[in-house]
Amino acid sequence: MRVKLLVQTQEFQSWPATKERAAATSHNLVCVDMSQPADARMTESISYRLKEEEIPKHWDKSMDKIIEVNLRRIAHSKSGKASIIGEIVETTPAK
Repeated sequence: MRVKLLVQTQEFQSWPATKERAAATSHNLVCVDMSQPADARMTESISYRLKEEEIPKHWDKSMDKIIEVNLRRIAHSKSGKASIIGEIVETTPAK
């Protein structure tokens, strides 16, 4: 499934190493659904977690742009926050 998302802001998160896990970081683009028709849009913001190879191309460069994402799945954190898993296929300036 392909979705269009307007990038509103970005979030960087880091987690320290523990006995069970190595230290980790994530770069997330916080987006709003731009699906058409408008009444079919998701009502909450959704995060797109950048892959390592996408960080140089999109981090600090995608604000106020529309990204088109091949959506593979939606993941939910323990707090219930949704994140999109997929790949960015196109970026265009917002109109």
